Amino acid sequence: MSFSSTLSIATSGLTAASIRARATAENIANANTDGYTRRVVTVEERRVGPSINGVRVANISNVTNEFLTTERLRLDADSSFASTRASAAEKLMTLVGEPGADNGLFSLYANFENALRDAAATPESDLLLRGVVDKGRALATNIQNMSRAADQQRATADRQIGLAVEEVNASLKRLEELNALPASKTTPEVIDERQRLVNSINEKIPVTMQIRDNGINLITDGGAFLLTERAQYLDFTPAGNVGRTQTLGSPLSGLSINGVDITPGGGAGQQTRSGELAGLFEVRDTILPDFQDQLDALATDLINRFADDTVDPTKTAGQSGLFTDGTTTPPTGVPLGIANSLQINAAVDPQKGGATYRLRDGIGATSPGATGNGDQLNRYISAFTSQRTTIGALATSGTRSASELAADMSSNISFQERDYSESSLFASTRAEAATEAEFAATGVDTDTELQQLLLIEQAYAANARVIQIAGQMIDELMGLI
Repeated sequence: MSFSSTLSIATSGLTAASIRARATAENIANANTDGYTRRVVTVEERRVGPSINGVRVANISNVTNEFLTTERLRLDADSSFASTRASAAEKLMTLVGEPGADNGLFSLYANFENALRDAAATPESDLLLRGVVDKGRALATNIQNMSRAADQQRATADRQIGLAVEEVNASLKRLEELNALPASKTTPEVIDERQRLVNSINEKIPVTMQIRDNGINLITDGGAFLLTERAQYLDFTPAGNVGRTQTLGSPLSGLSINGVDITPGGGAGQQTRSGELAGLFEVRDTILPDFQDQLDALATDLINRFADDTVDPTKTAGQSGLFTDGTTTPPTGVPLGIANSLQINAAVDPQKGGATYRLRDGIGATSPGATGNGDQLNRYISAFTSQRTTIGALATSGTRSASELAADMSSNISFQERDYSESSLFASTRAEAATEAEFAATGVDTDTELQQLLLIEQAYAANARVIQIAGQMIDELMGLI
């Protein structure tokens, strides 16, 4: 072998070792960088004609595992969906209050009943009569505030849908730009950026990634194309404020791609079923309206319990009693949104020009009666504690007292919160396991990379030694001339 061949081979080895060292150092430096995949340098023989004349770097590529990445994407979307639902359920549990909590719904019912009993035992006490009004007002206001808070949470979910759609569309635009790059510019850094964008989209709407020449296609879990050579953008119109009577399509916006309906829960064939967007649509269109339906049932039950003419013979026949919805007559059925207007009758509320003696003497009383007569208060207690047929979203096969009906709702919300929380924990655990499996296959193990650096150092030193010896031999030969 000639000196020139020897030097050429050794020099190519040095070059390859240098490139491998840089790639390995980059791996170590980015070991904790989110979305970074391990770089691998492929070295192959360099031929000149039939002869091997050293080595050359064929390419620098990312380590990928299509199966593990696909599985991780699916489980990430499921975790995002479950987390979104769990967060909404937790907020509802906070509104209702834990069973037994001082500020909880059931406690407000118990406080009102206790106030009635105290006043019935001492009907001449104006202080205790005021206590009944205060506790009744607190109960009605709490139900009203919970329903209005649910309206606000629906509006928040609607805004979050709009923001998520904007983020997805921005990521799609960038992916379209990356897809347009020629093969020579589709570097490992570009591939990592592309995967991070896909990860971000997938958290909001589940996608399957198809690798093609110099780019990718993205398909939603419902089978709609989000990205081919060009991006197909999501379409959604935020509502701003969301009222109790507003529903999907009337007038709340759904989700579409180029006019194709993919609204989660909308019944379309290509609807998306997981990810943050699906969770937010379920919160806006199902979880919160169901909660408000239960509040409407509670409000209607409270009004109707005291509206019976036998409960208060002094009031105008057929009109509402101790609780109203702001009108004079009790509701038929369970009116949508009645919880938003539940209030204690103004006739007994001093804050609205009423008088507390009407609790003792009846809504229709025009002047105070016998101060020691607690009959009317006892009729109120009987109405509050009597077993009545359940209605609306709280309908069951049995009957309930007012407090038992409130306990049913508290239990419903508590069970939902626990169920969604457990589902979220399970989904999160599976997603973390999938992430760890993918990282083990495609991420950076610093111990392995450090060992690789030692081998590269040895290869570099060996090639450098060859060049050194060749140089010495040339010097010796030149010295003989």
